[in-house]
Amino acid sequence: MATTSGKKNGIATPGARPARRSQSVPPIAKIAQRLGNMIPKSELKAIPKDLSSQIDHYVYGTPKK
Repeated sequence: MATTSGKKNGIATPGARPARRSQSVPPIAKIAQRLGNMIPKSELKAIPKDLSSQIDHYVYGTPKK
């Protein structure tokens, strides 16, 4: 049986209205941008250009593909 909040057993039911986001909490994209801006430029330049494609090499030391 759905409650007035549109949830059943704590799970949102179809047609339920989304919860309102608090105005005091910034969106996750803004938080990520702020954190990214805190990284010094010299550190960003030190990130390997092939990091995403060779993540196993940099994390686990496996041979590059």
